[in-house]
Amino acid sequence: MTDTLRTRLARTALDTADSLAIVTAGAATGLTTYRTLTRRRPEIRITLALAVGALAAAATDQHAYKALAPLRRRLGAEHHGPVREAVPTPTREQLTADACADAARRAASGAARLDCGHGALTKAENWAGNPDGSATCEITATARLLAVPRPTDRDGYASRTYLFARDGERPVPIHTIADLTALLDGPAADTAQPADGEQEDGDPWAVLGKDLAIAELHPTAAADDEDQADQDDDDQEAEAHAAGLL
Repeated sequence: MTDTLRTRLARTALDTADSLAIVTAGAATGLTTYRTLTRRRPEIRITLALAVGALAAAATDQHAYKALAPLRRRLGAEHHGPVREAVPTPTREQLTADACADAARRAASGAARLDCGHGALTKAENWAGNPDGSATCEITATARLLAVPRPTDRDGYASRTYLFARDGERPVPIHTIADLTALLDGPAADTAQPADGEQEDGDPWAVLGKDLAIAELHPTAAADDEDQADQDDDDQEAEAHAAGLL
């Protein structure tokens, strides 16, 4: 029999004896009180008997524990309370993990102003925190909600700015959950810029104006022609001046 098993058996035996003493004292005192008050009504007798019995049980519990304390110490069967889990040491890795968890909880807590119904955005499990205080909530494979810390006069980075980000697009500020759903339902922005030839092909009036040299339909070509004419005049004037004609 190991010491741990012996200690458990001793503690169980002492606890049982303590409980028996409490129950016996309370029952005996209550029954005696009930039988003594024979001239009272039954409901009064029962009430007084229960009250006196409870007081006797509480007093017996206190005295019994003190009486059995020396025996508990000798047998090593004292109650030390529940065993607490080991507290992690404040290492750099642990502090980084704590910072990420703090960022996720703060992002979820701040998201309550976006969703007053306390939906999925207010759950810390849906956020992935970063050591710098920011957090990310993945919504789709290409879209996510960002929570960026915003400095304040007090309490450090207590407030958050929420941005909707999609791959290939610039993040957009979000103020309500309705803004988020509208951006998710809307089409993705086309980030590809068309070439100059594509712009001209897409505008038939510009092509027609360029072919016919009509200034109203193609002002750019007309402006180019005017610039070319001015340049020719300047060249002729320069040549005449060089020949001594002016």
